[in-house]
Amino acid sequence: MMLSLRRARAWAWAAVLALMVAFVPAAAAQQVTVRGNAAYQLTYGYDEGKLVESALDLKLRVEQRLGFDGKLHIGLDGLIPLNGGEAQFDLGEAYLDWYLDTTDWRIGRQVINWGTADGFNPTNVINPRETLSPAALADGALEGEPVLAIQGSYYLPLGGSLTGVAVAEFVPAAGARDMLAAIAARLSAWQGGLPVDVDRPAPVPSDGSQIEWAVRGDWLVGGHNVYVSYFRGWDDYPAAWVEFVGSVPSKVAAQYRRVQKFGLATAGTIRDAGVWTEFSYTVPDKLAVLDGPGALSSNDGYLEAVIGADYTFRNGVMVSGQVIYNGGGSLLMPYKEPGAAVKPQTYLLGIARYSPEAGHNLEGIVLANATDGGIIAAGRYTYDITQAAKLTVGLSRAIAGAGSEFHAVKSSANLVTAGVEVSF
Repeated sequence: MMLSLRRARAWAWAAVLALMVAFVPAAAAQQVTVRGNAAYQLTYGYDEGKLVESALDLKLRVEQRLGFDGKLHIGLDGLIPLNGGEAQFDLGEAYLDWYLDTTDWRIGRQVINWGTADGFNPTNVINPRETLSPAALADGALEGEPVLAIQGSYYLPLGGSLTGVAVAEFVPAAGARDMLAAIAARLSAWQGGLPVDVDRPAPVPSDGSQIEWAVRGDWLVGGHNVYVSYFRGWDDYPAAWVEFVGSVPSKVAAQYRRVQKFGLATAGTIRDAGVWTEFSYTVPDKLAVLDGPGALSSNDGYLEAVIGADYTFRNGVMVSGQVIYNGGGSLLMPYKEPGAAVKPQTYLLGIARYSPEAGHNLEGIVLANATDGGIIAAGRYTYDITQAAKLTVGLSRAIAGAGSEFHAVKSSANLVTAGVEVSF
């Protein structure tokens, strides 16, 4: 099986990390922990009347305590499609932790989770994440892709901490080319079938400019945790525009560009309710071509914000609600219509969780676009068969008129899911 260059580099890093630990004299093993799970996932699209997914998902995590105050972590991920397609085996997180008196260090492939909101985190920008999809909403998680980075945290004497992160290589988000191809297909249909090509963006240079960095400080203010962050790096999705021959669209072009992101997040309680806020302002590097009539991306800065709260009733029902504002446009699509202005969107997210008895868990999620009235709803039931095995069934549905952004994903949102997972 051929490995991509990025995947080969990841495996090379894991080998280097293992060799480094093997040759450190103080790194004699004190404790090794092996964890993992095997899960079968079945997804059926009931509108399209076809099987969307039938796959076996494998995860293995190995942690070794070291002779000095630290640990080694290596994760392996596998996906074996049972309804066609090639099996994939990837290196997940693979890093070395080192704990000192006032600082903690993590070196290697890692997922860095920043932010305080439930699921949608505007300040969590270091790891590339796919845009929201109905399947991801039904799963209840938006996972980040590990990046090769160094992370260091310094704990202040009077409380709080300062964290710095340097990312050695740029990892783009998946799915951009498919989105641009869909835009090109619409343009082609609009002009009677004349082809519209899609350019692949040039890779980010490997001359040092690919390095991304971020800093975050956190303090306790009035009983609330306050986090201030800054990121300087590359946008996970390339900026894009339409090129014309005369007045006829001929090509969709794209280019990666650097951005700055300023973040502020808080988390705390008001009486018995948990409350949080999260704000991010993005300033992209300007590209002159995006001031033209075919721009699919914008040179303008934009605000993202989340305000939410949760509360657990005496009977065990937990409910949470969030207002999500995306000044950059849609949560589903990072691109706008050619030459049009960006249309900020406001969403309402509601989540409810309840365990009627031990081993039985119910969860419901509703995402509504307050701007156009579209709704995506998902429900899930989980039964703990044993302490190490669980069964999950779920249902999701989109309710959206022709004017809603969710209308385009109705068929892919109307899903029935079932799965079984065994952990060890």
